Amino acid sequence: MNTQPLVSIFIPYYNDENFLHESIESVLDNQYQNFELILLNHASTDSCRSIAHSYQDNRIRHIDMDTNLGGGSCLLFQKMLDISKGKYIKVVCADDTLREDGLCTLVNYIEENPQYDFIFGNVEYINVKGKDLKSDFFSTREYFSTENSEADCIRLLAKGQGFLPWAGALIKKEILDRIDINKTYIYCFDINLWLTLFCKGYKAGYVNKLVANYRIHPCQASALNAIDKVGAFATYEHKTYYKPLFAIDDVSLVKEIWPDSRFVNLLKDKKDIPFFIAHNLFWEESLEGNTAEYIDTLLNNDKSRKYLEETFGYGIKEYREDIFALMQKRRNKNSNIFYKYKNRIYSKSVKKT
Repeated sequence: MNTQPLVSIFIPYYNDENFLHESIESVLDNQYQNFELILLNHASTDSCRSIAHSYQDNRIRHIDMDTNLGGGSCLLFQKMLDISKGKYIKVVCADDTLREDGLCTLVNYIEENPQYDFIFGNVEYINVKGKDLKSDFFSTREYFSTENSEADCIRLLAKGQGFLPWAGALIKKEILDRIDINKTYIYCFDINLWLTLFCKGYKAGYVNKLVANYRIHPCQASALNAIDKVGAFATYEHKTYYKPLFAIDDVSLVKEIWPDSRFVNLLKDKKDIPFFIAHNLFWEESLEGNTAEYIDTLLNNDKSRKYLEETFGYGIKEYREDIFALMQKRRNKNSNIFYKYKNRIYSKSVKKT
């Protein structure tokens, strides 16, 4: 009898004929063998469906979608999650590969450290041909640190910083079954998932060993040639991005996240956490458009406005002062950029006589 816990491995694919076989074989050849492999075809038009269905292994399960959803990262993840049977969930992108001992490393670590709900192993960067680029995620990714506290992680994620390696993640299925996954997200999917888990109080762990290879190539969704498209979608996804933060119910935690807030000494009741968070995000200009709307709604209600005035000394007058201060700060910033640009132009075009 196999005593190893079952791992559900997801590989969603769309027109990935150049890489899919490597991704599948990296799973099948892994040292860890108690897994189910769910291959989701997102209405591919190349030969990758044939590649996927050519593997004869009773651990493989197929999902074939009739139409392409134009991205749909979260929705595809939910479809795979709905049929998965494993204790743990591992996603492998169709252009990435698992290292031979990757699953063993991850599963052994989380089994030995059950206090963690989701964990991250290190990831090696490879090029389009699979050549090692001698660079890894833990050493090079800005803001990543195994020493980051829960508050550090939430603060970074609240600002939209992607600093955790999706390719190196392993997650307990039971915690994914307890949360609501936003099915419209594509580009903010992973950072929104981590933010949701942290805000729900789930704990992350890190194992500093290489577990997967992340391929860098021109056709990937996050490539520089798609940066305008990525930015456009991410802008709209950020309109609801802040909502998981309102699930935090630990007053001491939010004070640790924003220790310099003007209201840090006034926050005493967890029912006031959403306002505290919204104001800090608004003041930091992280998600100010959306959180300003939330504050505006509170101030338009006579009862909540009176409560904010009595509890935090914050009313319409203070709100308008904040708006003016933020606009002035932005104007000064733009003005400085303008004058630097102007001086550079004139220094090149004006000749001494």
